[in-house]
Amino acid sequence: KNRNLEAGIKWELFQGDLSLRTAVFRSQKTNERNTDLTVTVEQNLLSGKRHTDGIEIEAAGRITPAWEIFSAVAIMSATIDAATGQQANTLGKYPINTPNYTFNLWSMYRLGDWRLGGGVDGAGFRYANTTNTAGLPWYARWDALAAYEQPAYTVRMNVFNLFNQDYYEGVYQGHTIPGLKRTARITVELKF
Repeated sequence: KNRNLEAGIKWELFQGDLSLRTAVFRSQKTNERNTDLTVTVEQNLLSGKRHTDGIEIEAAGRITPAWEIFSAVAIMSATIDAATGQQANTLGKYPINTPNYTFNLWSMYRLGDWRLGGGVDGAGFRYANTTNTAGLPWYARWDALAAYEQPAYTVRMNVFNLFNQDYYEGVYQGHTIPGLKRTARITVELKF
């Protein structure tokens, strides 16, 4: 079971050219599976519990009528609150794949029928196990976009991981998922 509590506020400034938002949150997970060691056949107990507290700050705005910028940062602190069986030694530890922060910054510029953009997306240090003995470093992945827009169609090219950096997107107990290598995607959108 999951429960999310959030309280926030939003400001619109400069006749809507700047939007600011901030929120504090708590995400709780209960009835998490833990392995029961008292039986010879592996059996799961729904006895685990964890929480994440954090704050998010976002800004979006127009620097000029043609130039827009978007950014956000989230700072988080997570704890395993209850664990039994094989997971008992994780009590009070930081859950896996929970970064201590995430961030993004994206800018878009309109030049006639063209839209050009780029930005960065990243995450902080993440533990790779629930005993907090192994982890993955922070990363920042840069992406870019070029789009040609007409009333009847749009042609868009996205380039992900522009600098072909090695990084890990997902972290799970016992393995990690590497992020994309430099990848280009071209899309054509027809409007009718």
